[in-house]
Amino acid sequence: IDWKIRMFIKLAIGIALVILLGTFLAYRKRYRGLALAVSLCVLTIVIGLWTIFQSRSSTAAIGILFLPFYAVFSGGMAWLYRNLMHAELKLLHGVGWLCLGLSLVVPGWLAYSGFETIARNRSRDAQHQANVAEIERNRKSIKATLANNPGRETEVIEGLIAEHLNNRHFILPLLESRFVTPSTVDRLANSDDLGIALSALRNPACPPATLARIYRMHHYPDYFFQAIASHHNTPPEILTDLARRPATIMGLDRSLASNPASPREILLEIASTTKESFVIQQLLQNPKLDCTLLAPIETALHRSERPTDSYSLGRLAELRQSGACVRN
Repeated sequence: IDWKIRMFIKLAIGIALVILLGTFLAYRKRYRGLALAVSLCVLTIVIGLWTIFQSRSSTAAIGILFLPFYAVFSGGMAWLYRNLMHAELKLLHGVGWLCLGLSLVVPGWLAYSGFETIARNRSRDAQHQANVAEIERNRKSIKATLANNPGRETEVIEGLIAEHLNNRHFILPLLESRFVTPSTVDRLANSDDLGIALSALRNPACPPATLARIYRMHHYPDYFFQAIASHHNTPPEILTDLARRPATIMGLDRSLASNPASPREILLEIASTTKESFVIQQLLQNPKLDCTLLAPIETALHRSERPTDSYSLGRLAELRQSGACVRN
């Protein structure tokens, strides 16, 4: 919350600066160049907003904070240009042209950045599509190879991994296979390629010790939290620590709520705090659900954004009528 407040304060100061500058010039009756200055201010802000919205970065909006200052600079240079061009000293006319150039540099640079971002996004999209197509071709090739070697699936998969160890577009679909051995999954979980390491952790054969090691020792554990929270082999103490640590990513309660390895006390804590109907649905599908959790879940449903969610109401009624949940 603190950084959001700081962002708001900086933005407010920038906007106030623009308004105060315009008010001051109007008060001093410095009307010459004021229309041009305002035009450059508005142009800079409009182009800046367009440029920022081209970015796909989650932090791109921070750039909005700097727009008022860019606008003040651009507008101020335009105002100086207009006034210097009426000066008697010819030398100041040259300075005026320099000011005009500086006033146009900012919106020009912002526009260039926007088009550059668009080109970069297109290039990345094209590369992504090419990568997806290659992975899909490899996935089909792996499937065909396994079909031709019934009874030797693990041997074939291990051989393919050794053969294509440096080809991430082959390793990624290989890690989707249930025939990968736990020792190989453990080894690939140490990969410097975060995508490969994440795929290894998602594999059903990933050992509990591997999940615990990545959680405790990886230099960027947050990248794997979702996979760790949803994996059936994650040790209960890791799931407990993950559930109670300060939140750094969204949606972990969804994965923890659906994971049958989640300790009952964590399921109870989620039921006692959640306001999200989807989380409640995950709790109601958890195999560890017992009758003592029904009351907290029903209370959670009442305070959720969808208190009349048909699935949750039906599932609660079903559990109560059928006696499917086990009282401990």
